[in-house]
Amino acid sequence: MKYPAVIKKDCIDWMSEQKENSIDCVITSPPYNLNIKYAEYKDNLSRQEYLEWLGRISDNIQRVLKEKGHFFLNMGSINSDPYIAMDVCQVFRENFFLQNNFTWVKHIAVHDTGYGQYKPITSKRYVSNTTESIFHFTKDGNAEVDRLAIGQRNKTHDKYPELYSEGRHIAVARRKISKRLGFKNYKLFMSGSDNDEKEDFETLLNEELKKNPYDPNKPKCIGNAWFIPYTPTSKLSKNIGAQADHNFRKVSRGNHPATFPLMLPIQCIKFSGIKKGSIVYDPFVGTGTTVLAATISKMKGIGTDIDKNYIEFSKKRLLTEAKHNSSVLSSHSLFCSTNRGLFTI
Repeated sequence: MKYPAVIKKDCIDWMSEQKENSIDCVITSPPYNLNIKYAEYKDNLSRQEYLEWLGRISDNIQRVLKEKGHFFLNMGSINSDPYIAMDVCQVFRENFFLQNNFTWVKHIAVHDTGYGQYKPITSKRYVSNTTESIFHFTKDGNAEVDRLAIGQRNKTHDKYPELYSEGRHIAVARRKISKRLGFKNYKLFMSGSDNDEKEDFETLLNEELKKNPYDPNKPKCIGNAWFIPYTPTSKLSKNIGAQADHNFRKVSRGNHPATFPLMLPIQCIKFSGIKKGSIVYDPFVGTGTTVLAATISKMKGIGTDIDKNYIEFSKKRLLTEAKHNSSVLSSHSLFCSTNRGLFTI
């Protein structure tokens, strides 16, 4: 198979044809069964039918995913059905370990002027639903991740440099070693220790600073709350050449009713720590976001979908996004329009 590959096929049928333990990372967002209007899929199954269907998908993902592979599942809910994400998580619990549970915090949008964040509601009972879940599943809960790949530098460093100076870094290390040796702080250690203890202290301090050297630009783990806004519609309009009007919401996402932003799968890929050239698969590829993210990240992206319109849109989008991201993708012959292996239908 040549990559990236966008395939018009049911995901269960496609996965059943693949080898066991062949995929490094799965990133997807299945239909939420909230009666959303898809072109080729009925999003109003009974809860039992829906969960049984996801169970079959879970079995297939478990088979094709590598032993130390990563599976990221994005699920949302609505106020009238708050348990849907939890019910789905329980289905995948049969085959996977929930290693991390992320909350995707979406950006604020004004209805009908900027699509893609959340719809404000007027209610005496509910608040606007501004988050979704990203379940990070692995086979045994012991898959290594790269937390700092998506870490952030402390933004207060420039504002309060004295709090992040090398001297303060050493002072913190001294206090840590002092407590390890039974003293409340470094000052009490210096006044209450003998020469042998001070020699031991210097040895331990050097080991600590070697293990954790001073680096003002070192990123810190951002935790399990991911703030990932959507691309502004004006930018999307420019990229695909569509007119930025009130109907652009549909045009920019290929008439797909439920898309996620490009940075979401990119962040999942970075966090997983998988090597360049690894295979990233999206069973419900929709508008091709995961495949695009995989290619930008120098991975081998594969996506399947049963809707031919989404497949066609994905082709156009991948080629267009490649054009508008040439600085990132110029070395990728994968995106050459003459490459017959670019898309598979």
